[in-house]
Amino acid sequence: MSAVTPLDFDGLEHKGLLRYLNIDMPLRNMYDFIELSRNGIDKKALLYLGKTIDFDLKALSHVIHISERTIQRYPLSRKLTTEASSKVLQLAKLYAKGEHVFGDLTRFKRWMEHPNIALASKKPKDLLDTTFGFQLLNEELVRIEHGIFA
Repeated sequence: MSAVTPLDFDGLEHKGLLRYLNIDMPLRNMYDFIELSRNGIDKKALLYLGKTIDFDLKALSHVIHISERTIQRYPLSRKLTTEASSKVLQLAKLYAKGEHVFGDLTRFKRWMEHPNIALASKKPKDLLDTTFGFQLLNEELVRIEHGIFA
């Protein structure tokens, strides 16, 4: 067994995650994922993600913890911080997983907008401002994928 393990995209193609950001590059292992976070996701990719998943700038800024006004001032080529880039990648990964589980991006986006009993009657979208929220949503998607409902 090698020290570098492949990224676990829960059965998704690597492009599944990156197509939400309009990025064309291979992700062969966890180190590539870390490097992409460290190198930064640019504003253009962030806006592309927002358009794809129907997040306005206010919603994106809430998830990545950068003010809406600051993002507005960034040129399109400006790279986000490592922390913000990691959040953007988590968001893209979540939506790729959700599209896979629900079989359709539109259905997953609707699920994200409606209060869910399994999530303390909160909208899944409202939990995206913390790492724990992402973890909870990923766990819920795994349960749905395996037919385990609350």
